[in-house]
Amino acid sequence: MTDTTDALTTALAALNPSHLDIQDDSALHAGHAGNTGGSHYTVIIVSDAFNNLPLIKRHRLVYDAVGSLMDQAIHALSIQAKTSAEYEPK
Repeated sequence: MTDTTDALTTALAALNPSHLDIQDDSALHAGHAGNTGGSHYTVIIVSDAFNNLPLIKRHRLVYDAVGSLMDQAIHALSIQAKTSAEYEPK
C-alpha cells in the first residue's frame, strides 16, 4: 500500500464500510494533461451509511470523508458507493 492508499483507508473508515477496495490507477493516466501531480484512484465502498441516499449524496459523503486528500494527493477519484444490499462481490 502507498501512503495515499493508507490515508484513504483511514479517512473512509469514518463511513464504517463492510467492504473497501482501493485501486491505484495512476499508471493508466501517467502524463495526461491537467494532472497537477496527484494520483488516480478507484474506490469501491460498501456501507450502510448509504442506505436510502441517491448517488450524488453517497459521493458527497465519500468526498467529505476524504477531505483534504483531494487537494494534493489525489487528482481523480472514481467512486462506486453501494449499500450492503446492493453489493455483489465479483
